[in-house]
Amino acid sequence: MNNDIRAKYKGSWIERLVTLGTDDWYGQDKLGLIVANVTGYLASLSSLGFAATYAMHELHSLMPLVIGNLVSAVCTAMTPAFHRFGRIAAALWLTAVFFVSLTWFTSLLGRDSGVALNLIGTSAVAFAILGLERLKLVALISAGGAALIIASWILWPRPAAGIHDDPAFMQQTFASAIVSIMAITFVVIYYAFYLTRQAQARLQELMKSMMPDAIAERLMVNDGETIAEAHEHVVVLFTDIVGFVEMSNRLGAVRVVALLDDMFRQFDSLAAEHGVEKIKTIGDAYMAVAGVPSPVYQPEDAMARFAKMMLHVVGDVGDRHGVDLEMRIGMASGPIMAGVVGKSKYSYDVWGAAVNLAARLEHIGTPGCVVTTGDIKVVLQKDHEFERAGSVDLKGFGKVAIWRMDCRVNTA
Repeated sequence: MNNDIRAKYKGSWIERLVTLGTDDWYGQDKLGLIVANVTGYLASLSSLGFAATYAMHELHSLMPLVIGNLVSAVCTAMTPAFHRFGRIAAALWLTAVFFVSLTWFTSLLGRDSGVALNLIGTSAVAFAILGLERLKLVALISAGGAALIIASWILWPRPAAGIHDDPAFMQQTFASAIVSIMAITFVVIYYAFYLTRQAQARLQELMKSMMPDAIAERLMVNDGETIAEAHEHVVVLFTDIVGFVEMSNRLGAVRVVALLDDMFRQFDSLAAEHGVEKIKTIGDAYMAVAGVPSPVYQPEDAMARFAKMMLHVVGDVGDRHGVDLEMRIGMASGPIMAGVVGKSKYSYDVWGAAVNLAARLEHIGTPGCVVTTGDIKVVLQKDHEFERAGSVDLKGFGKVAIWRMDCRVNTA
């Protein structure tokens, strides 16, 4: 099902029906309950179809089968009522309905009707609902289904007395039973795989929003892999909003979140456009690198263009939200290390001298300017405006000559 189809049915009565009773569940439990709903509805429709067929064929002698299929249809359609107890309860309810109804139908129609073969589907349905987490219960249900098929074959070789047993009718019943169980099994297994694939896609999207695509893909292939790399030449950028705490207190949580969401969304788009990788945001701070995890041609130029556009975005966002926004930007280059830390909560991070220097430059920076070093000035001075900002004693680096680049304010 592609995105257009998903959008069409999202929020529709179809989605409400298949997710009925699952609102309080998450993850695999929710997926299992949705599969249980789909199974119940398909079984209900199948039972109604058999009831109609029997009623039109020989209502008098087949009345017990008509009534039995109607009762079975109601019971399977009631599956969402058991979701409050979890997916085990839903699976056991459907299993009980299938075992009782199909065994009883076989006792009336006999083994040649093929009705008992529908019990084969209980194994597939149990797997789709319960998954590998409840493998022992799935095995027990599968064994129960197999035992009932064998018992039905031995106990009821012929239809019960008074039941219509015309050979053509029995052949039709056998064919209908096989087609029904194959169709239900196909749809249920397909839908279970579809839901699993959608869940995996959402997980991939989430991981790729947290770290570079290449790193996320490596982790998804091998989540036990240790990712730690050294990069000789990377450009690092830090930003910070001037007076953010005071502004937050003045605007309130809702307006601040809306402002940051607006700003960071645009930063993310610019980063992708300029070949820059966002590492993380902390409050109003934004950290990005150029040259990690993959090399970038002229990383200084890519980051400088990105930083210049960030200053324009900040001005536009401030105007749109009715506040005066000013941002400091620090940019430095050099060797860094990068890797994934954590197990239950992955985080891709970078560290090293260039990271520390960029953070310190941002801290002492001039609002509306990119504050950087002479090394970056040498690379970019043909295409960007620089002005000397003196030398500053930075912790861990000593005296550092700093430069302002692409200022949008008067720094005189």
